[in-house]
Amino acid sequence: MTTLAGTGTGTTPNPNHQFGLIFDDSAWPLLYVRFPSKPLSDEGFEFFISRYTEYVEQRILFATILDSRGLSTAITAHQRKRLSEWFEVTGPLASEVHFGIAMLFTNPLIRGALKAVTWLAPIPVPVKPFPSIAEAAPWVRGQFKAFDVPVTPAVEQLLAGHG
Repeated sequence: MTTLAGTGTGTTPNPNHQFGLIFDDSAWPLLYVRFPSKPLSDEGFEFFISRYTEYVEQRILFATILDSRGLSTAITAHQRKRLSEWFEVTGPLASEVHFGIAMLFTNPLIRGALKAVTWLAPIPVPVKPFPSIAEAAPWVRGQFKAFDVPVTPAVEQLLAGHG
């Protein structure tokens, strides 16, 4: 499977590491996305939405670990609105190909922001919050099994290696 990963070599910026966001698809079909510790600018948030949309539009089954443990503040009201709009537009396709999002949180404000977004527009993908990858791993494996997607060694390595 050819994923969207870039090499980031030379002077070309790695498309998977911008605005402090990290998109790691090395364990595809498990995508790991890490948010930076500082708040994303609106431009950075648009990059997140655009990049995520590219994965959905591949129309290949996948799951995500969305690591927000470093965030100290929630996304802005404008960003919550953009996310709700994205769910409305991309939700039907996402519900067909995206079989789970394990969201990692340590900050209750971030968890509250997720609730606010889902009140506006329900997330079309199974989502479950966890404090760590270790605690998310059994649920992620269960989602893979439920959708008859093999858990590869690369997936197991990601589940074991990020803490």
